[in-house]
Amino acid sequence: MRRAARLANEEIVSLRDAKARLSGLTKQARDGMRVVITNHGTPIADLVSHGASAMAMRTLKRPGALPKLVKLQGGGPTASELVLMDRAG
Repeated sequence: MRRAARLANEEIVSLRDAKARLSGLTKQARDGMRVVITNHGTPIADLVSHGASAMAMRTLKRPGALPKLVKLQGGGPTASELVLMDRAG
């Protein structure tokens, strides 16, 4: 069973507790607290303020070209080669 690590600005609650305390948890999320909802100790959902969610999506969908490729030092395989090796099994 995976256990969530708790950060300073988050609260971890079970699904059962979240159902009982939803109103209070949404107020905490509005005030900047991240609420992690778990099921049998495994994180299943995050409750965050609407603004935080929208900001995260804007960051993920930033416009423009992708950054230039960076040449890594060392003799290991490239990321593409690692993906192909992983797919091959």
